[in-house]
Amino acid sequence: MKHEIPVIVMEPVKGGTLANLRSDVGDILHEANPGTSFASWAIRYSASLDGIITVLSGMSDTDQLDDNVSYMERFQPLDSGERTVIEKAVEALKSVELIGCTACKYCVNDCPQNIGIPSIFELVNEFRVYRDLAYAKRRYGNTMKESGKASDCIACGSCESHCPQKLEIIRLLNEAALQLE
Repeated sequence: MKHEIPVIVMEPVKGGTLANLRSDVGDILHEANPGTSFASWAIRYSASLDGIITVLSGMSDTDQLDDNVSYMERFQPLDSGERTVIEKAVEALKSVELIGCTACKYCVNDCPQNIGIPSIFELVNEFRVYRDLAYAKRRYGNTMKESGKASDCIACGSCESHCPQKLEIIRLLNEAALQLE
């Protein structure tokens, strides 16, 4: 611990998203230890870091409470083999093809439909990583209260002419509409 400041970790399971991993990532963790929950990996990872004095894990029901108690009651930090497993899972997550939007918002300035393109792409990326369609659709619905939806795109091309990343925004918005609306 470099600065000797105690640390409290909140949301080690990222609001539950790390408890429901994509199958390719989840398979890595299950193969290493079939009897453990995905949440246990996230919480034990956080609790194993230097300087951590408390890990605050939100729970929705008694099953989640029982799960947390099962591995935290007699806490064992991750060993080197388990750290390697987590590194493999992280690499699998990093390999997911994401939309390379930097949220510069140049595409939004002249959009006649007031479509929040960066926000939509962020939600698509979250869906690609976590594969939680219900969550993605719920967030999309809430986000689109402030701007136009992906399906409102009239394919004028203004967004694409302003995009420094040269993204195929029109095509990506069509895909977003099919997935999230």
